[in-house]
Amino acid sequence: MRMLTLTNVSSAASLCRRFASSSASGGFYDVVIVGGGMVGNAMAASIGASDKLKSCRVLLLDAGKQRSLGAAPELYSNRVSAVNPTSVKLFQNLGIWDRLVQYRVKKVAKLQVLDSCSQSTIDFEQPRPEQEVAFIIENNAIVSALYDNILQCSNIDVRTEVNVDSCTLPSSIGDQATIKLKDGSEIATSLVIGADGARSFVREVMNVDYSQWNYDQKAIVATLKIQSDGLNETAWQRFTPLGPLALLPLNQELSSLVWTTSPADCERLLSLSPEEFVDELNNYLWSEANQSPVTNQALFLLDKACSLVGCQSTASKVYPMPPTVLKLQSDARAAFPLGFGLAHHYIKPRVALIGDAAHRIHPLAGQGVNLGWNDVSVLTTVLEKSADHGADFGSTTYLSEYDTASQRHNVPVMVTVDWLNRLYNTSLAPMVFLRSLGLYGVNRLTPLKDLIMYKASG
Repeated sequence: MRMLTLTNVSSAASLCRRFASSSASGGFYDVVIVGGGMVGNAMAASIGASDKLKSCRVLLLDAGKQRSLGAAPELYSNRVSAVNPTSVKLFQNLGIWDRLVQYRVKKVAKLQVLDSCSQSTIDFEQPRPEQEVAFIIENNAIVSALYDNILQCSNIDVRTEVNVDSCTLPSSIGDQATIKLKDGSEIATSLVIGADGARSFVREVMNVDYSQWNYDQKAIVATLKIQSDGLNETAWQRFTPLGPLALLPLNQELSSLVWTTSPADCERLLSLSPEEFVDELNNYLWSEANQSPVTNQALFLLDKACSLVGCQSTASKVYPMPPTVLKLQSDARAAFPLGFGLAHHYIKPRVALIGDAAHRIHPLAGQGVNLGWNDVSVLTTVLEKSADHGADFGSTTYLSEYDTASQRHNVPVMVTVDWLNRLYNTSLAPMVFLRSLGLYGVNRLTPLKDLIMYKASG
């Protein structure tokens, strides 16, 4: 595991500034990564950390700025990610985990799922108490920690605040791919990796089939001060008729909000004063106005029946309730639209898509960026295999292995999350009844819950 020192980061930062300000004539790179961020930076760092790819010359192009990881500011960012155990292992292998822990991360020991239309509930925990469900980490901290890692890699060049003007992809590996930047420089490469987000320019140039739809939902994000139980290690998610509402722990008294609702309701909520917004939020967290008496009675009778045949009853357990929100950390509320997107193929000759450029998912399960980091791990393994065999990085013979493995991992998760959002985005009595019974059943079947946690962890 490579450790970074402040001296090394400082000297490397000046080196990267040369990359950013230089109007380099281009030249040839084995791999060009278009797009930084949490996934693009991770891809560059993963190649840099691989002993088998040390001779691979890489260029990372980022339209934005990159910053080193400094001291944690007093205020938390309103954009965070739930980093699952498999992604934590990736961070450990890349040598950034200890730096993130020193910055600030928050362990999630339990995920509590509630339905605003019934008393059905489910709690997810890892089979072993010492294991975490996830860690909540600010997005900008992850990007910066990866950036500092990249600066230590002698085979990786970084150019920031640059924009791609055009990208030419050959129909076979007989020719190289070429990228032309807005500053006029041209770059030739064996492999273009598109990590440029949901509106990917690289994907557009690929002309690959892409299935997409909007959910007619927006997600409001903010940082909240809550009435804490002293630990605040539970992530809460309550499904409302307009979409899921999640509280993700940040420290003992702060949680991050991801509130999915309709575009019209989103605009209304953002127009409220901070105090009015908090009142509305608590109402959505606690209100029983949408509860179905018929469904709740059925759940009560089902629980009694289970207890009569020797199954453990949940009737005596106190119904879990989320914490009370006291106020906003600061009025930094923001919102973004939600949608689904899936490239039918992640690869073509000399090009591969990763992260949101390849797939876009609803945030209700917190799996989006974790799927991107899985792409990084799989593609790195494929590139290592290609290097071992002395093969061309842009050959579909090897890239197809990445496409197959990532699609098999990602698509089931994406479909499941899409259907969960559709299932809970209604207050129709028959649907409430069926989903409540299903949630009740899953909560009682420990092996099934453990299987779900296992899948969500990797």
